[in-house]
Amino acid sequence: MIKHLLKLAFTALFFSHTTSVAEVNDAEEMIRFTDKANKIEQWRHGTTKRFDTFEQFFLNAGGHAYTGAGYLFDIKNNHWLSYEEAIRVAPDLKDLIVNQEYTINITTEELLAFTNIQVPTNTLYVYLYFDRPVDAKKKTYMFAEQYSVDPAVEKLLIKNYERRKRFALTMQKHATIPWYLIEIPLIGFKPQ
Repeated sequence: MIKHLLKLAFTALFFSHTTSVAEVNDAEEMIRFTDKANKIEQWRHGTTKRFDTFEQFFLNAGGHAYTGAGYLFDIKNNHWLSYEEAIRVAPDLKDLIVNQEYTINITTEELLAFTNIQVPTNTLYVYLYFDRPVDAKKKTYMFAEQYSVDPAVEKLLIKNYERRKRFALTMQKHATIPWYLIEIPLIGFKPQ
């Protein structure tokens, strides 16, 4: 009987603790999406659900999957724009678009399902910026502290995050092109 009561007490304590942690994390996550907390990066958000599906998507197209990289997609014509096509649409994106040729054949519906985004009606193009998740409190990439033992890697992570903010500022000039931060979770990531 005492053993049973101890199990119940432990279970109640465990679930009350995990519930409070979940509530705090949800609240912190919501703050990250507010205008007040995120004045520079006014991204619309999406996700690929898994790292390995993101990686396989680009491998199937004959290229490499890059994080911290941007692409332009033509919604109306179901067309992934090449670097040259993208800078014809918006010349100031030349430093934001990946300069690698891909043969990506994907319908708009498939793209929306892959990135988990919704686009406004009458949208012609969408800008997709694929990147790793950022810790809302620290304003750095999640798990970046694991790499802080290597100053070169830490410097690269900081540089990438600063570049992402710079890209967001550039995209604010394009009122007709919705821009999305597609966060690539670490689910399915296999270190090489």
